[in-house]
Order: sequence, then C-alpha cells, then structure tokens
Amino acid sequence: MQKMGRPLSSVSWLASVSWLGTAAMLFFVVGCGGKPATVTGTVTIDGSSLQQGQISFTPTGGGMRASAIIQNDGSYEIRTNRDFGLEIGEYAVAVVSREIIKPSSGGPPMPGKYLAPRKYGRTKTSGLKYTVEKGSNEIDIDLSGEGLDEDNKRLGKRR
Repeated sequence: MQKMGRPLSSVSWLASVSWLGTAAMLFFVVGCGGKPATVTGTVTIDGSSLQQGQISFTPTGGGMRASAIIQNDGSYEIRTNRDFGLEIGEYAVAVVSREIIKPSSGGPPMPGKYLAPRKYGRTKTSGLKYTVEKGSNEIDIDLSGEGLDEDNKRLGKRR
C-alpha cells in the first residue's frame, strides 16, 4: 500500500494557487505581447475606396503571412493569426476583391466579378512591396483599374 502525501494546509494551498495565478498572468503579459509593428491603411482603386476584399502581407524572407479584411471605407488593420500587427521586414502584398453573389436558392455565397484586377491577387504578380518598420506603419495602397474589364470579360466566358 502506498503512503498518501500530507494534505495541503489552507496556507500552502493558497500559496500554490497564488503562484499559479501569477505565472498565468506573466504568461499572458509577456507571452502575448503582440508583434513589434502594426500596419493600418486604406486601399483605393483609381482614387476611390475599395469597399470590400482582403489584403495580405507575406514576408519576402519567409515567415507568417498577415492579413486583414478591407472595410467598406477601404481601411484595413493587419493581423497575424489572432495578434494585431506583424514582424518588421520586407513584405510582398496581395489584394483580392470580388463581388459576392448570394444564390437565390440558398447555400454559400459565390464570387462574382472582380472589383480589383486579378494581378493584385497574387504576391508574385501584384508588384506591391513594402517595408514594415518597428512601431506604427500607415500604408495606403492605390491600385490601378487597368486590366479590370479584361479580367471580367474572361470571367464571363468561363461561366
């Protein structure tokens, strides 16, 4: 038969709980300190706000991609997973924006016509590169609508 350990006194139990609480608080304060840089901005196309879409920042040297939903006014705030912000460094940027079509029969929404040219949807073809520095960064991006009509004509032929 094994010997049972001594029961904890109320003082030692309280000390154990207090220590665990302090350790957990330190973990959240130190471990979840966020990223060293934040990026906000506005996306426009030919000077007008892009009213929906997604923007992503991919580190050119490898690492975690960061992204944001483009709001109705064209603004965005970059997040890396659940953290606001991202690491400092060089980034290739992609912007995807398409109309959303809600099927009359229900079901998931379908992508409609392009609101920004397809070339901006891939970091390799967008031509968008930015340097993110420590602290707050405001990066406003003005896209050109050149090629948008051709993208939507090609899209119509595939449907």
